[in-house]
Amino acid sequence: MATKEKVNKIKEEELKEVQELTAHANTLAMQIGSLQIQTSNLIKTFNENDAKIVEVKNNLQKTYGEVTIDLNDGSIKESVENDGK
Repeated sequence: MATKEKVNKIKEEELKEVQELTAHANTLAMQIGSLQIQTSNLIKTFNENDAKIVEVKNNLQKTYGEVTIDLNDGSIKESVENDGK
């Protein structure tokens, strides 16, 4: 059986490869964290926008009653529920 030579260090190219892979993993982890923060911020902003939409709809309903508003030109039509059918 052949005896293994005792080595105190890994080869320079092996060290470089491990260092590069570790650095890349760290970069990816930071990017994932950044994306999670961005996602959280976007969800918060989306929810705030949604709440504003509800508020505006409620205000419009108080002003115009139960109507359908065409978002292209602002025209108003009586809602199907309110046209007496």
